[in-house]
Amino acid sequence: MVEGLLSFVIIAYNEAKNIGRTLDAITALSGLGGYEVVVVNDGSRDGTADVVRQRAAGDPRIRLIDLPKNRGRGYARSTGIAAAEGELIATVDADIILPRDWFVRAEAALSGHDAVGGTAIPDGDVAYVYQATRLVPRVVGHTTTVTGSNALYRRQVFDVVSFDPSLREGEDVALNHASEGLSFGTVPGLLVEHIENKTFPESLRWLVTTGKGATRQLLTYRQIRVPDLAAGAFVAGLAAGIAVAVVASPLGLLIPAALLLAISAQHVRSRFETPLRRWPSVLAATAIDSSLLLAYFTGRVLGLTWLLKKLGDSRQPIGAARDRGDDRTSVTRGGQGIPQ
Repeated sequence: MVEGLLSFVIIAYNEAKNIGRTLDAITALSGLGGYEVVVVNDGSRDGTADVVRQRAAGDPRIRLIDLPKNRGRGYARSTGIAAAEGELIATVDADIILPRDWFVRAEAALSGHDAVGGTAIPDGDVAYVYQATRLVPRVVGHTTTVTGSNALYRRQVFDVVSFDPSLREGEDVALNHASEGLSFGTVPGLLVEHIENKTFPESLRWLVTTGKGATRQLLTYRQIRVPDLAAGAFVAGLAAGIAVAVVASPLGLLIPAALLLAISAQHVRSRFETPLRRWPSVLAATAIDSSLLLAYFTGRVLGLTWLLKKLGDSRQPIGAARDRGDDRTSVTRGGQGIPQ
């Protein structure tokens, strides 16, 4: 640990379009003293690593850790934390733009906490909807007190807890749940800009993944949230619709379709301003969101396989071989690659 040093840990996967703006926002922050930026490229298939290498060549404070294959958010985040040398550690996603006063406000709030963070706008579950419609997003608090997208931690936090490298998503949720005895807080009014460039198919795949993770979280922590209720209602409606279709009429399938549209309409209203004059955009947002929610609900059902896998793992003999994968990484500091 270097006393007085602030470490920014950025995780990035296919963020060539965004990572430059994220880095620019960090260097423009007010109140910075000595700092370093550790970027973990999580096996990107685009030019993310090249963008960071160019920046690192001109700025010795920037360091690139280039993972040879995509390992997921938990592995990338824990890798960056292990490499960070700062007394304070800030985690930032590569699609987040921090406001100039982010560090000043976060550091001030940290006086009463072990970790603090702001609120990303728009919320991650409607990032593609925002990208497609440009409706004005509402400020919606995260269900997790401190999210990995923008957070400031005392280094001592990671002497007590750590990001789970096995989690491809939900690693920040798991960290919050594991932080018993530590004080985590959301800084009121501290908003950060969330800019995603996922395509529609990429967004669908991600929503399936997050749906699986949400089911895993429900089974693990047994805390019911609004998304759990929405998923349960849709699955119940789907079952009822299939039953009616089999017993009485194919029109029974309209039950889950109508329920999906209703849930989507409420979801859009809760995440965006929906004035009557923007009705074409609101309708488009509802249609897009319906597809995304269907992917999410599909993931919720598929997530039940996690429980089966966990039961299977509990029967695995001690000492069974594990697939370690190719963990050779490349670290670039000031433009020089060092094989690890």
